[in-house]
Amino acid sequence: MKVLVADEISKNGVELLKAQGYKVDVKTGMKEDELVKVIKDYDVLLVRSATKATRKVIEAAKLKVIGRAGIGVDNIDVDAATERGVLVMNAPSGNVISTAELTIGLIFALARQIAQADASMKKGEWKRKEMKGTQVQGKTLGIIGLGRVGAEVAKRASALGMTVIAYDPLISPEIGTRLHVRLLALDRLLQEADVVTLHTPLTAQTKDMLGKAELAKMKKTALLINCARGGVVNEDALYEALSEKKLAGAALDVFTAEPPAGSRLLTLTNIVLTPHLGATTMEAQEEVGSEIAEQVIAYLKDNIIRNAVNLPAKLDPEIVPYMPLAEKLGTMACQLGMCNARKVEISCRGELAQKDIRIVAACVVTGMLKPMSEEYNVNYINALAMAKARGIEVVSSTSDDAGRFKNLIRVTLTANGETISVAGTLLPDKGSRIVEIDEHPVDIEPQGSFLFIGHSDKPGMIGKVGTVLGNNDVNIASMEVAREKARGPAMMILELDDDLPAAVLEKVRAIPDIKSATSIRL
Repeated sequence: MKVLVADEISKNGVELLKAQGYKVDVKTGMKEDELVKVIKDYDVLLVRSATKATRKVIEAAKLKVIGRAGIGVDNIDVDAATERGVLVMNAPSGNVISTAELTIGLIFALARQIAQADASMKKGEWKRKEMKGTQVQGKTLGIIGLGRVGAEVAKRASALGMTVIAYDPLISPEIGTRLHVRLLALDRLLQEADVVTLHTPLTAQTKDMLGKAELAKMKKTALLINCARGGVVNEDALYEALSEKKLAGAALDVFTAEPPAGSRLLTLTNIVLTPHLGATTMEAQEEVGSEIAEQVIAYLKDNIIRNAVNLPAKLDPEIVPYMPLAEKLGTMACQLGMCNARKVEISCRGELAQKDIRIVAACVVTGMLKPMSEEYNVNYINALAMAKARGIEVVSSTSDDAGRFKNLIRVTLTANGETISVAGTLLPDKGSRIVEIDEHPVDIEPQGSFLFIGHSDKPGMIGKVGTVLGNNDVNIASMEVAREKARGPAMMILELDDDLPAAVLEKVRAIPDIKSATSIRL
């Protein structure tokens, strides 16, 4: 077994691989063409962030594994690797402590104006009165995203005498209790916290998660920390809040563009900026090198997969076509208001009942977790384990009865005593279709932007909705109405050409006899 280490990793990581009898070559700094020439001789490629494992590189190789010593895989063409049956794995745990410690450090830096005091001293100034700070003991820390890093921050903040509150729709109350953290809605957290720290991925759902409206809900004395991902906080809104003293201070380790050349944030005095140092410690680099080496060994020796970013090959060919549908069902159910579900039920019916449906369940849970998961690399390999870690119960069942369909996958999510159910199938001439939502028969291709409206079945409802959308330059691609009986509860489903602006969604909700309106993207 031959291993190519294309970026510097810890010496211990290299030695672990050599101890297994693998031939390990360390060749760093190679460009794509150089890598293409040498990669054909190797079974394993290990990288950090510098080396680019492009499609050209992957297709020139006979790799079994690509390992990323760290968390981000932007430098790896994961799709190309998956097509070639190459397992891609990362090492997300090694930098958890370092990132949590940096967060705590930045809280102190803001609370005591350490960076500003240092800069002032180096100018020959002695501004004791101007540098008056505040204690963190007794203050309330609001954590947005209570995953691995968020949990470590919570432990350290509690030890400092802070009251810790958190927002994370995927975390069960039991986990919050174990961490001595009170779980709140986002708006409530922003209103109560003296310090807010973010530990979420950057997804379509979390982009600009804290914008002008959200920042306005925070105390004027509050501090904001972001050691997660650039783009989660709207930087223009943050600049406005800081420059107008609507927010006391902020500390950023991550930025929408890195480096943030020309950013107006660089001109402010009430902000502390660091160049993405979250994982930049000797210990973190040592940890991720050893972690990825151990994972590669476990996979090659015992077929044990940990922290996989993609899906290995060798799946039942009759199951494979249903995998994207299953993921879309999970995503749809989540976006329809059940991202905080504590129970997921997956029922595979018809001929699927005779198959191993574990991968179907994994696909459903992947779709459910992706919109809000801290682990942005959630996939079919790790989804079930991630659900278990969050206290989410996953139940799978089978039945030979698929009704009028050859096969059917039904997904039911439960939260706070309420449920939502969606079902889908593959049709010979249409491909993937959503055929049922909460017992309403529908026929939807799970692709694009949609508006789901629960309403009373009365004359004129379609016209009222169409008028609001038309007046706001929203174009309807298609529409259907599902109802149980005339003049009863009904569901209007509109496919839109573009994503629906939040302000327009509120106008739709204000229409009389509209019970609910939800915008989703599949």
